[in-house]
Amino acid sequence: MTLKFLKRSAIIACITVSAALPIKAQEMRAVLTSASAKAIVAGCEAYALENDLKVNIAVLDQGKNLMAFLRMEGAPVGSIDIAMWKGNASAAFPRATKGTFERAKDFPAIGHAPNIAIFEGGEAIFTADGTHLGGIGVSGAASADDAACGRAGIAAAGLTHTRG
Repeated sequence: MTLKFLKRSAIIACITVSAALPIKAQEMRAVLTSASAKAIVAGCEAYALENDLKVNIAVLDQGKNLMAFLRMEGAPVGSIDIAMWKGNASAAFPRATKGTFERAKDFPAIGHAPNIAIFEGGEAIFTADGTHLGGIGVSGAASADDAACGRAGIAAAGLTHTRG
């Protein structure tokens, strides 16, 4: 027998065994789409314009990947990173950054984690059935206004900021 024949026989055997094994269906999971990320930014921007706010808006998916970003005219340049940190925190921990601040009281090390903000203005993004999709971070206005802007953006995209 030649080496070529043995390799072919081994490949055929592997294929035959693989075909006989049951195939498990992979579970499909909801993800944050670019269309939803853009809708969140647009909704947040509309809220900011209505309320005379100048903010930076960062939308991240559950893997903490930036999906959309907007720096409104006049928004503080120093708040760009803060918006990213807030969005990162809500993408990493499925809760509002205000809630992460509350948890940091019992576990202060959270406040020292890199690229994580523990002050208000970050909101988790969920589907209606409670699947965590990512987070939004808004910075440039008062923290409560940042948070309200983020929630308005999430709602404008037909999503929610609470794990319903």
